[in-house]
Amino acid sequence: MQGFLKFITGMSVEAIELRKKTVFKVVPMTNPDGVIAGNYRTSLSGNDLNRTFIAPNPRLHPTVCAIKKLVRDILAHAKEPEPIAAFIDIHGHSRKKSVFMYGPHYPLHNEKYLKSRVLPKLLDEKTQMFRFYSCKFRIEKSKLRAARVVLFKEFGIMNCFTLEASFHGYIDKDRTTAELTTEALEEMGKVLGVGIHEYSELVEEDDRQRYWVREQIKSKKKKIKARDIAKAMISKQEKAVR
Repeated sequence: MQGFLKFITGMSVEAIELRKKTVFKVVPMTNPDGVIAGNYRTSLSGNDLNRTFIAPNPRLHPTVCAIKKLVRDILAHAKEPEPIAAFIDIHGHSRKKSVFMYGPHYPLHNEKYLKSRVLPKLLDEKTQMFRFYSCKFRIEKSKLRAARVVLFKEFGIMNCFTLEASFHGYIDKDRTTAELTTEALEEMGKVLGVGIHEYSELVEEDDRQRYWVREQIKSKKKKIKARDIAKAMISKQEKAVR
C-alpha cells in the first residue's frame, strides 16, 4: 500500500496520466483496532472482517459497513455504465509463496472470462515477485463472505481482486526463494500502479477500436441504403418510360 500510494501521488508520466482520468478511493487499513491489539486477521471484536461483507454489523464491523456504503454511493451517482474500474483488497498470505491475485469467476464462454485476467497477467510480466499461475479465478464456499466475492456479486465489479503477498517470500526465475522485504513490497505497490495505468491504456484502445467498428458498420449501412434508394428510383424511371 505504501509503494502504491507513493506511485499514484508521484510525478512519473504514468501517475500523472492516471490522476487525469482516475479517482482513487484508498482505505489504508480496514482493521486498525485489531492491528493495534496485535492481530492481523481479526478485529478487536474478535471477528475476521474479511468474512463479514454479506451482512456487516454497524457496531461490530463499522469499517466494512463504510466500505460498502462508499461503493453504493459511487454507483448511485455514476453516469457511466461501469464507474468502478477495479476493487483491489491488499492482503498478506500465510501459506503460498509470491504475490498473486484471487479474482472473479466467469464461465469460459463469457467475454469477461479473459478480460478479468488481463490486470494480473500485466503484473506477472512486470516483476518476478508476482506469479500469475498462483492466481485463482473462482469462488470457493469458504470465501463467499469475503470482500472481493460480495462486491463482485452485489455490485457487478469485474476487476474485483484480493492481492495476496506471501509471508514467506517469492519464487524467482531461478526457482529459489527470495525475501519479500519492505523495499520489495513497496516496489510491488509501484508495479501495481504501473499495471493499472497500462490496463487503462488497453481499455481505452479497445474502446477506440469498438467505436471505429461501429462507425464502419453505420457507414456501410448508409451506403447500402443509398444504393437501394438509387436502384428504386431507377426502377421507377424505367417503368415510367415503358
